[in-house]
Amino acid sequence: MNAVRWVFAGLLVMGTANAASAEEPRESTADRVARSFAECRAIAAADLRLSCFDKAATALEASIKSKEVRIVDRADVRKTRRSLFGLALPSIRLFGGGDDDKEEAFTEIKSTVASTRSLANSRVEIRLAEEGSAVWQTTDPMDFPPKAGTAIRIRQGVMGNYFIAVEGRTYRGMRVR
Repeated sequence: MNAVRWVFAGLLVMGTANAASAEEPRESTADRVARSFAECRAIAAADLRLSCFDKAATALEASIKSKEVRIVDRADVRKTRRSLFGLALPSIRLFGGGDDDKEEAFTEIKSTVASTRSLANSRVEIRLAEEGSAVWQTTDPMDFPPKAGTAIRIRQGVMGNYFIAVEGRTYRGMRVR
């Protein structure tokens, strides 16, 4: 039983929600599977509790195989959040978003430049090395584009602004892709 608690404490269980009608909201598959484990814990008789856990585990396994439920660990969530840094996304709690996640929110990333491309008005497009091909563009003119392998730091400012620090200088920028 402690192993079951550990699995649910250490892993984020996500499921696709069933289509909900306007008059009656439906329980998602992930919520239903998690609830089945909670109901099993409440059973006092050991043999009935074990039988209940077996059924719940079978239902969880079937939901994972049918891809209705995904189990994602904290490292995967952090990696995904890091790769999405700078993109304007809808405010959904797909990758967390609760009070515990505020301390893990990304406000800056450090990387290296994979390649650059000059644009009109002395602006530069910068492709990062390890961020899943993240592409940033300066909104301030940049006279000398950085070379591949140069260290770069991108931090979030206020009101949706981003600052790209490279080679001792800081430029305003935005994520393109």
